[in-house]
Amino acid sequence: FFSEKPTPEEVRWLAARLPGGVRDLISTRSRRYKELGLEGRQLTDDELVELLAAEPGLWRRPVVVRGDQVVVGYDPARLEELLGGGE
Repeated sequence: FFSEKPTPEEVRWLAARLPGGVRDLISTRSRRYKELGLEGRQLTDDELVELLAAEPGLWRRPVVVRGDQVVVGYDPARLEELLGGGE
């Protein structure tokens, strides 16, 4: 979780670097996702950005940022590429 909640601008910055955009940041299996009744709802990207900025429990984790690259979720190959490769 975050020591400070991200701003909507920070959420948009991360989303812009992911193939699936803001939807790649949402953990649809999280307890909070279910508690908020989001399953099956068709939310806009702007609505999702606002939700992520307000609700840390909705984030897929980990979120790893290095420079302009972002990896979300547990993907050992991508994490190794981001953290260990290319240097």
